[in-house]
Amino acid sequence: MPDYIIVGGGVAGCVLAYRLSEDPNVRVSVLEFGKAGNHKKTIVKMPLGMVTFMMPNLAFLGGPKMMYLFKGEPNHGLGGTALELPRGKSVGGSSMINGMVYIRGQHEDFDHWEELGATGWGRDEMLRYFKKSENFEIATNPHHTPGHSIDGKLISDLVDHDYHGVGGPYNVAPPRSPNPLSELYFQACKQAGLPLNGDFNGKEQEGIGYHWLQQKGGERWGMESGFANSCKNRPNVEFITEAKVRRLILDGKKVTGVEYDQGGETKTLHADREVIVSAGAFNSPQILMLSGIGPGHELNRHGIEVKHALAGVGQNLQDHIDTWIKQKTLSRITYGITWPVLPKNIAHVFKWIFARRGAFTCNSAEAGGFIRSHEGADRPDLQLFFCPTIASAQAAGSFFTHGWSMHATDLRPYSRGHVGLHSSNPFDAPLIQHNFCQDDRDMQNLVRGIHIMRHITDQPALAEHVGEEMEPGRDVQTDDEIRSYIKSHCMSMYHPTSTCAMGSGKDAVTDPASLRVHGLEGLRVIDASIFPAVTSGNTMAPTVAVAEKGADLIKAGT
Repeated sequence: MPDYIIVGGGVAGCVLAYRLSEDPNVRVSVLEFGKAGNHKKTIVKMPLGMVTFMMPNLAFLGGPKMMYLFKGEPNHGLGGTALELPRGKSVGGSSMINGMVYIRGQHEDFDHWEELGATGWGRDEMLRYFKKSENFEIATNPHHTPGHSIDGKLISDLVDHDYHGVGGPYNVAPPRSPNPLSELYFQACKQAGLPLNGDFNGKEQEGIGYHWLQQKGGERWGMESGFANSCKNRPNVEFITEAKVRRLILDGKKVTGVEYDQGGETKTLHADREVIVSAGAFNSPQILMLSGIGPGHELNRHGIEVKHALAGVGQNLQDHIDTWIKQKTLSRITYGITWPVLPKNIAHVFKWIFARRGAFTCNSAEAGGFIRSHEGADRPDLQLFFCPTIASAQAAGSFFTHGWSMHATDLRPYSRGHVGLHSSNPFDAPLIQHNFCQDDRDMQNLVRGIHIMRHITDQPALAEHVGEEMEPGRDVQTDDEIRSYIKSHCMSMYHPTSTCAMGSGKDAVTDPASLRVHGLEGLRVIDASIFPAVTSGNTMAPTVAVAEKGADLIKAGT
């Protein structure tokens, strides 16, 4: 019998398994519905392979087998548009399919967490855990990217090493072979009046620059590579894969184990100490509700006995919404599949095979940044992405031309959604209602983002490359026209959080001091669902830091 059962072998689950099993006297079992070993697949190791994961005509490459592909409810703020919502189904979770961008968020995000009741989760405490997990390649090998520069300055000279760690399992690296157009993008942003920044994870986030990536030696370095592989051979940890959790087992107000399905057989596993739910912002509340833990009205309508009423389970869903412009280029400097660049593309294949360099090390969004959408913003509220290809998972056909796309993401949405149940069947997807742009301030921010991206495109630095604007097209000019375009040209950035939020109010689910579920024994939730509010940027790095701190709380007996 294990001491700890971890429900979910994704990002947080891998971190917890690694840290808890450091004590040889502690036994850990991880239940994961997906499979192990996906980190060995070429399509996963190759960073650019991620753009194939949501393309139906490229499903034979294996991407869909590593994903839940949930479908959200229609969003009234988007005119009824319902969005696809992929999540990782694999040991390593969404770190096996994501864009690999390492962003911690703004320091103010964590001060805000404390303001919302998450005492002990402020900026200094979180910085300690970001540094604990990290192996920052520029610190260990400053000559790794000898030619990479921003505004003529080497990126190795632009980082503040006081904000970074070395020796952790989470490898963080600069882009391996960035497209030359990225430096022209930096010049254009400067000409547009935007500041440049050599390190979004340093003292200040604001500005434009390169993204740091979860890569190592030109390959994806997900949580299976970094954490799970480092502990899987320990005798005190086991990963039980292809195991679908049906419900938590309660004895009164104490959670004692888990019931799960494996190979069509229902099995039970009991914990000597605790069960830790780490299944993510969609699946963690679903598992709680299927177990009779959650809002009474939601459980009652599906015939589930209310064993522990907790109104906040599944509420407070927050995520980032994104829109884009797509621009054809007059040059062939961007990545595409056309006859004139066939020799170059073949060379890129060999560069990746033999040196792990070239276009296939690209994560499709090497550059970008964080800006204020208007003068009244007290800190950056938009995230920009610059992609040296016009292709995306939403428009696979555009591989066959040359161009770029720019994306703008609303960082701190005002809109709130919820996660519920479609049925009491654990094999059914959860009900996911984001309510994107229900608050019109979110739409206003995206409209400003379109204007800003066009302003960058119109700068002299990019002039010789700019061709036709494919989306939305320069005939779309007024704010109302842009709004109509955004409603059908938007996507979730796949950063769901906050559906089991920590705090002390009536809607809080978890205790900030321990991450235990309020009112229950033997149960904690540790993943992005416990964020009081979504952070300003990609959410994987904060999820790792949350799991690092959660592991320490468990070890301390809190």
